[in-house]
Amino acid sequence: MPQDNMYMQKKMLAAIEQMPPLRQFLHKTFFKKTVTHTTETIEMDIRYGRREIASFVNPLSDAKTVTKRGYKTITTRPAYTKEKMQITPPDTQKKVFGDNPYVRKSPQQIADEMLGENLRTLNDRVSRLEEKICAEALFTGKVEVEGLGWEVDVDFGYETGTEYTSNIRVLSGVDTWDHPDSKPLQDLDNWRRDIRRRSGYQPDVVVMAWDVGHVFLENPSIQKYLDIRRFEIGHVEPELLPEGVSYIGKFKLLSGVVEVYVYDEWYFDSTDKKEKPIVPSGRVLIGSSKAENQFHYGMIHNMHCLDSVPRWPWVFTDLDGRSTWAQLESSPMANIFEPNTIVVGIVLGQA
Repeated sequence: MPQDNMYMQKKMLAAIEQMPPLRQFLHKTFFKKTVTHTTETIEMDIRYGRREIASFVNPLSDAKTVTKRGYKTITTRPAYTKEKMQITPPDTQKKVFGDNPYVRKSPQQIADEMLGENLRTLNDRVSRLEEKICAEALFTGKVEVEGLGWEVDVDFGYETGTEYTSNIRVLSGVDTWDHPDSKPLQDLDNWRRDIRRRSGYQPDVVVMAWDVGHVFLENPSIQKYLDIRRFEIGHVEPELLPEGVSYIGKFKLLSGVVEVYVYDEWYFDSTDKKEKPIVPSGRVLIGSSKAENQFHYGMIHNMHCLDSVPRWPWVFTDLDGRSTWAQLESSPMANIFEPNTIVVGIVLGQA
């Protein structure tokens, strides 16, 4: 690689690393640990187990053998994305969006600004993709990837039912939260207690879809709770919350305290050309922000990289000078390292 291209690449990589991503609420709340791989396939551990106690034995007998905490390993390919944006000489004659029309800039200045804006756009697209992957993993227990022959299906083993071991609880009849006789706080308390019993973690975060948030606040039992307890929502700095996140408040359940949020972020699905919510309609999740869930990045399939980094930017110009391209690659995948720390409720009758 020519020396000037190498210098440009280092500058672009540093710029991407310093570029603040979209505020990814689910990613930052539930997937705080990053794991990188330099192989095409990755191995992700999923841990299960109970809170067992030590056994009584005769002090003169042999020690009792304790089996390791149960887990399984998934071997899979992560997702992969590679996109690029073009700059042509005619583009450098146009005003950059947001610029003062009365301040004249040189074509080179315009080209440099467009390059930075294109990299920012590509970076935001990857950030939204990561958040969508996190939402799929959390709310469905699966991640499905389809794109130009790169198909990936990861199943974290969620169980659906009404038992305390189920990850997905489907409510029906008078138990759905849109029924006046339902008890949402009792459901959250039971689910929180089930998570504590199965995993030992203390669930502290509840994330609701937009339609669930409305029903939750309008539920008669919630209204009664707020009136009796004179519940104070508390003070939250709005600028510290990601876009699309609303803070409802802190609720003191019998099993412990949870912070309740409504997440109303959207993405555009290019397959069916529709806007879709990050959190599926009618769903509510309760989980622990302290759980050791992970976000993985696989190897970048580019001969200029052949390494594992969250983002790999590449800027190049056609040999004949027709275009300059900004390209960005990433190989992301979420891992529900401890499924026992999550319960998802399908809580509306029409969901």
